[in-house]
Amino acid sequence: MQNNIDFKKILRESGMPVDEQTVRDTLQQAADDEKLVTNTSRMSPFWRIVQLLVIKPYLWIVDALLNNVISNLFLMTASGPFVDLFAAALKLTRKSATRAAGKITFTKASPDNNVTVPAGTLIQTERINGVIYTVATDKQVVIPAGTRSALIDATATDSGTAFNLAPGYYQILPKAIDGIASVRNDDNWLTMPGANQENDDELKDRCRNQFNLAGSYHTDAVYRSLIAAQAGLTIDRIFFLHDAPRGPGTANAYLLLDTGVISQPYIDQVNDYIMSQGHHGHGDDMCCFAMPETHHDLTVTVYVKNLSNISNDDISHLKSGVENLIRCAFRENDNY
Repeated sequence: MQNNIDFKKILRESGMPVDEQTVRDTLQQAADDEKLVTNTSRMSPFWRIVQLLVIKPYLWIVDALLNNVISNLFLMTASGPFVDLFAAALKLTRKSATRAAGKITFTKASPDNNVTVPAGTLIQTERINGVIYTVATDKQVVIPAGTRSALIDATATDSGTAFNLAPGYYQILPKAIDGIASVRNDDNWLTMPGANQENDDELKDRCRNQFNLAGSYHTDAVYRSLIAAQAGLTIDRIFFLHDAPRGPGTANAYLLLDTGVISQPYIDQVNDYIMSQGHHGHGDDMCCFAMPETHHDLTVTVYVKNLSNISNDDISHLKSGVENLIRCAFRENDNY
């Protein structure tokens, strides 16, 4: 959040010296007025020591006042642990980083055999802007004979929204498994989005929203607070549709992840929290949905200045990079 407040100007206008030269001049004037020091010339070692002992600590105090005390008195300009203090006063805590979890489709080469997928099996993406993302299966699973494929629970190897990739990204087995022909994260694979640790601006948004909760009714602010408490969702990614879209007493909330496609299993969890667990107003029928999407064919032409020195592998990597860059613009990854 942009901050244009000049606290130094405020102190200066109140008569407090805030830069070294002004402090030096003020100290010199005070010494001259009181006549406590007879030799205040620049050549006086005693006076130079006095200046050093007064001016440096004073400037440290001014710096601490400006950058740590005054700026952190206000939610808009606070940072780090001071935002946590504001949040605690409003009964909020900073959301921790979480790991993405979902279901990966393992397809067998032949449905006639039993195939065992060990716990900790890694499934990777291709390199996306220099980074390979990996998820690992949670437990050992046996795909029985007569079954062509199975959905197996997997969790990201690290936390963060970057692992909330769109369908089709996770499809590489770095270590082959006998009997497995392919792996893939299909539509609605993401059961729990990964999230970065909530940053200062996101926590400030939730703090501001708390001031709208003072009424006795379940307003937008109340539902926004409840929904945004879930991992992976922020205040500015929740949109309401009023005017009884599903009949009297109903309202819809449309949810959007910063990265990746929100899945129906995750939507079901949020709806269970709001409605089944009783976090709704009397007579309210609030239902959450994934933000509706539209699909369009997009043709892109890349102009390269000179192709004569570029190998086929380089061209393939260039095309892949351009595709991932475009997909990033539509929230399918966040590496650009």
